[in-house]
Amino acid sequence: MIGEVLNVVASADLVTKLILIAIAVLSIGSWAVAIAKIREFRTILSSSKIFMDALRTTGRPPGGDFWSRSNEVGPLARMYAEAGRFLQRRMDRGIHDPLTPQEVSSLTSALEREAGEDLAQRERNIGLLATVTSVSPLLGLLGTVWGVLTSFIGMKELGVADLSAVGAGIAAALTTTVAGLLAAIPANIFHNFVVGRINSLAGDMDRFLSELVDVCRRGSLE
Repeated sequence: MIGEVLNVVASADLVTKLILIAIAVLSIGSWAVAIAKIREFRTILSSSKIFMDALRTTGRPPGGDFWSRSNEVGPLARMYAEAGRFLQRRMDRGIHDPLTPQEVSSLTSALEREAGEDLAQRERNIGLLATVTSVSPLLGLLGTVWGVLTSFIGMKELGVADLSAVGAGIAAALTTTVAGLLAAIPANIFHNFVVGRINSLAGDMDRFLSELVDVCRRGSLE
């Protein structure tokens, strides 16, 4: 069956082949983004778990070099490091009192900015998944309509009303619809998965931010 489909595609006209190539490029791009995002979130979840386990167990961030490598430990660790730097700047000015409402507001804004920058990084390239989800079926439909149109034109030129004369062209046209769906379905699954992960991460960061600000109100992360 696959061999027959490949033979049909090989005999398709230039427009149909170009549409199939475009769908293939979009599909490859969506798979590349999906694989990269899955690896990215796997790393984030692993590093964040290590960080939170250490924080819950010892009350301290993991490793003596944590502050210098916090960017490698995950988004929660970066927020923790940002809070630490905020408090350190207060201590460098000789301030040891609990945070004032203005300082709490400043700290919250700094942490929200850190969280927002991280989420923006996580959202990079997922627009391609949404594009493939919506565009690939349309390209497939375009290819099918084009193929059916050219087939009927060929039927008119031959002066026959026999589908067997143009069956190959219609079959080639239908392959574009199949290709479009095969590209769109995985892309839609990947898109929903990534968006779900981002929303889950955003919720975790929001809860951690609230807890972190409450801890920092007394002016120390210890």
